[in-house]
Amino acid sequence: MQIETADQLNTAVRSGFTARYIEQEEARLRREISSIADRIIQSGRALKWVWLAGPSSSGKTTFTRKLSRELGRRGIRTHPISLDNYFVNRALTPRDAKGEYDYEHIDALDLTLLERHIDDLSGGKTIELPHFKFLHGKREFRGELLKLQSNELALIEGIHGLNPRLTSFVDPRHSFKIYICARTTLKIDHQTRISTTDHRMLRRMIRDFNYRGHTVEKSFSLWPSVRAGEDRWIFPFQPLADIEFNSAMGYELPVLKPLAEPLIRALPRSHPGIKKARELLELLGCFEGISKSIVPKDSILQEFIETPD
Repeated sequence: MQIETADQLNTAVRSGFTARYIEQEEARLRREISSIADRIIQSGRALKWVWLAGPSSSGKTTFTRKLSRELGRRGIRTHPISLDNYFVNRALTPRDAKGEYDYEHIDALDLTLLERHIDDLSGGKTIELPHFKFLHGKREFRGELLKLQSNELALIEGIHGLNPRLTSFVDPRHSFKIYICARTTLKIDHQTRISTTDHRMLRRMIRDFNYRGHTVEKSFSLWPSVRAGEDRWIFPFQPLADIEFNSAMGYELPVLKPLAEPLIRALPRSHPGIKKARELLELLGCFEGISKSIVPKDSILQEFIETPD
């Protein structure tokens, strides 16, 4: 449909072409995921581990699930493993220079447990997977067992998925690495690009409000440390990836608009993030809103807009 700017998208929305554009964008992502699955199979390596990493709210979790299904259609059984479940209990989380919990730090993960589990899986042993409860800040075990067969793949997903401190746990000849980003290609106009970080912040704000119990104040307070953590722990390892996947879709901001605007407007004017809040409201003001009900149930965007049952 050749939609490149906010005005062109707004025209499509007002003209009743929203569903067509959404399907076009979703089909493009499906083709790309299918291509990545083919690339993994055709890599020529005796693969055992697929590492998936990317910055906050890039869509890692849903991409991993979709890739798992694509590989399954090709006869490859996979086992997704989320690094988020390897967080240490909150009291053991490293702190930053301000004394706040640094959730982006690599030592916020229990690397000892992760290495032991990967060693056990490599040796054909059974492990019990952990589960981290974000609302309580504690890890628990629920009897979820995993044994990796010789012809199966582990899909290990998390912000640190390309960090050599993790990937060095296995033989690199048996690994395939994927970097997931959310680079918005839509523009405000032909000269003004949309910030990728602003796009991800809107995704994260809505998701964390719905699933992690975060107030809008907490979302704005945490974002600077999230960005600093990305610069330190994620972006430097991007060149190590075998392939890159961009999860951003052109129709997202109109969907995020009616969900994010009430949250942003609730931010107290005295909050340090008020300047960024005004910038986000100005950005969203460029778009006609779209109801989230029109988003396909299997869309990557659902990771950020769906609400818990």
